[in-house]
Amino acid sequence: MAYHYFGDVVTFDTTYRTNKYDMPFAPFTGVNHHMQSIQFGCALLQDETEASFLWLFETWLEGMGGHPPTCIITNQDLAMKAAIAKVFPNTRHRLCIWHIMKKFVEKLSQVYYKRSKFKKDVKKYIWTTYKKEDFEERWMELMKEHGLESNEWLQQLYDIRDSWVPVYNRGTFFAGMNTTGRSEGVNSFFDDFVTSTTTLKEFVVKYDQALKRIVKRESDEDFESEHKFRIVNDNEFLLKHAAKVYAKNVFNKFKNEMSEVFHYKVENAENANRFQSFIVKSKDDELQKFTVTLDLQTYEGMCECQNFEFVGILSRHMLKVFVRLDIDAIPDHFILPRWRQKANKFRIIDSEGLVHDDGKEESESLRLSHMCQESTKLACLAAPSNEAYTIYIEAMNALHEKLQKVVSHVPPIAKVCDDRDNLLSIEPSQILLSDPNISLTKGRKKDVKGKGASIHSGRLKSGMELALSKKKRKCNLCKNLGHDKRTCPSNPMSKASKSLEVEAQYSDSDQELT
Repeated sequence: MAYHYFGDVVTFDTTYRTNKYDMPFAPFTGVNHHMQSIQFGCALLQDETEASFLWLFETWLEGMGGHPPTCIITNQDLAMKAAIAKVFPNTRHRLCIWHIMKKFVEKLSQVYYKRSKFKKDVKKYIWTTYKKEDFEERWMELMKEHGLESNEWLQQLYDIRDSWVPVYNRGTFFAGMNTTGRSEGVNSFFDDFVTSTTTLKEFVVKYDQALKRIVKRESDEDFESEHKFRIVNDNEFLLKHAAKVYAKNVFNKFKNEMSEVFHYKVENAENANRFQSFIVKSKDDELQKFTVTLDLQTYEGMCECQNFEFVGILSRHMLKVFVRLDIDAIPDHFILPRWRQKANKFRIIDSEGLVHDDGKEESESLRLSHMCQESTKLACLAAPSNEAYTIYIEAMNALHEKLQKVVSHVPPIAKVCDDRDNLLSIEPSQILLSDPNISLTKGRKKDVKGKGASIHSGRLKSGMELALSKKKRKCNLCKNLGHDKRTCPSNPMSKASKSLEVEAQYSDSDQELT
């Protein structure tokens, strides 16, 4: 149900493997109406082949009612890319820009270094270009200026520019995300629950505990968003309206955009039928200007920066035009339901709405959830009394006979129940559930802590970070690792040496006493 309302944007990452079997932990992560990370399920993979990803995506899609996400953000993995193209052919697949930018310093260290002109220009063109033609023109000029026209890696990046450069993706709703940072944030969140010695059985319990914490965090934010007063001046009508409709964190984002309105000025451009174009210029930089087109009757329109399309919140340029036209309320078509207060109240299901739902997979899963909730309420009501229990069972049996006449086929849940009953009749000695094999994963560097030490499965480090990591300290006296001259046992002035002398004195006195 959470996926139904917030599953338009999904991030997917497999770099986390804190468990006993080195199995990659692959969470499906989204963002709720408080801009918090939420879970849409997870998997533990045996390997990272295309076949495994195909199985995972198909199984997860079935669990989500057969509705693929609008867009998905992953890292550059060819097997993952191929599986996404087959299972989610209509989903906008985007690559994590952070992983790509991180490689610039490794691949282009001769020009991409601290305070270099190339580094400054690359970041500027990638992040602050709002027209595809402008980006392509500036990229070519930059390559020519620094003699990088023949660089194979840069050419490959340019060929797939539509999958990672922001200007090519701002027309699609990504909830403002450019990276898989939410997935990696979830990874660090799970560090509080699992370790490198966690077994699969323990992992299921720990994962459930983590989900409960996520739900509690969302509930706390619900309470604060609904009951905490937001300070807005009486004459700030757009902010007052936003405070009523948006969740607190989304309102703060809107407020930040609104605070930038006074740094811009508006000029009329042209009027075509009902549509009026405006040029919004920055007072600080005259070259920074954006075209805003607006229907003066319905107030439908768009801004050249495409902030609403990408984030779901009106841009400062559009808001400046609203102020100019004395528009005091945000038009409904500019308010996304997923950013509203109480957007997660879908937990209270309307049974009438479920029955008339047209989507088969979705309505079936929601009806099943609703029936389970209602039957549980009745069971709790009937359990304390034998008389009530008898009435409940008789009613259930009568209901079963009626349903058999209506339903022509055996539903999958009934088959599962039959299979479970057959399984329970098998002798326990016949059932054997073995541990999985240690996964052989790709693209992971293993840190070994001395001879015979276990593999460290914490946060993965880049090659540069590993190279810069400090070596263990070496003692100048005994030449051994792990301590220095001050704590060396060979140093008569060290604490270790003094403690040994004290122990020796106690042992000598013990011998004298005996």
